[in-house]
Amino acid sequence: MELTNLSFLHENKNNHRIIGAIASRSRGSNFNGSLLHDFDVLIIVVYRQHEEEEIIEHRMDAFNTNIQVIYVDRQMLENDTITGRNPMLVEQFMNGEIIWDTDRELERMREQFTHFSRPLSERRILLEFAQFLALYVEAKRHMQEQQTMDAYNCIFQALQHWARIDLCEKGIYPVSAVWEQVREHKLDVHKLYEQLAFSTETMEQRVELVLLACEFSVMSKMRECSEALFRVLRSRKQPWSIRELMDHPELSHIGSNLSMVIRKLVYRSLINETITWKPTPGGEREIRYWIG
Repeated sequence: MELTNLSFLHENKNNHRIIGAIASRSRGSNFNGSLLHDFDVLIIVVYRQHEEEEIIEHRMDAFNTNIQVIYVDRQMLENDTITGRNPMLVEQFMNGEIIWDTDRELERMREQFTHFSRPLSERRILLEFAQFLALYVEAKRHMQEQQTMDAYNCIFQALQHWARIDLCEKGIYPVSAVWEQVREHKLDVHKLYEQLAFSTETMEQRVELVLLACEFSVMSKMRECSEALFRVLRSRKQPWSIRELMDHPELSHIGSNLSMVIRKLVYRSLINETITWKPTPGGEREIRYWIG
């Protein structure tokens, strides 16, 4: 079947909102992930209209070929690349066959994602660091309360975020099989993964050892992992409120963990805080943040 001859693609050729389409074929009995499960072909259609969710269609052509079509907004696809949501969608977008490309825009998008250049990589690194930090703090709390299994679970997840940070710093886009990537590129975090998963020491000893390594990582990586936040703070002279920072388009993907990152940066004197002179209706003054 020639994918470029599909009728619904021809119907959309004059739709100027559509950038192009990428197709992936099922490889017979080999597993291709959830997006191709029970389908012969997956087609990702990328368009230029901001939507919060994908539009999905299931079709069958004249040769009884099962086709899943996912219409995705360009901005949402970029956000998925930054946040790591929908990893299968991003991987199929990266690895599929381009069957329609208006002005080579899809080709340029894939080039940008493949090299994971700044500022995309910096935004992803900040997200991974925020999640790493939250899990590290949670693991420490569990250990203080002698909840070793819960601490183990948290620190294992924290290592996954650390692994993604290391990959991003090398310009490598993290995929769902992150530990295979880490092993392939011989990154040091893989030794901690092996220590945590396979060491003959007690679980408590393994967690404590990895926590120490994470504590060192928090201190050493904090500045470089926060570059996306520093860039926003420097973008104007006036100090920022936490709400303004959380709502900023460059930082909104971080969520509530941004607050923890900011307070750690204040504690390390990497950003500054100031108190507004104008009180709120309740009488409290607002803390705002800036960088020199």
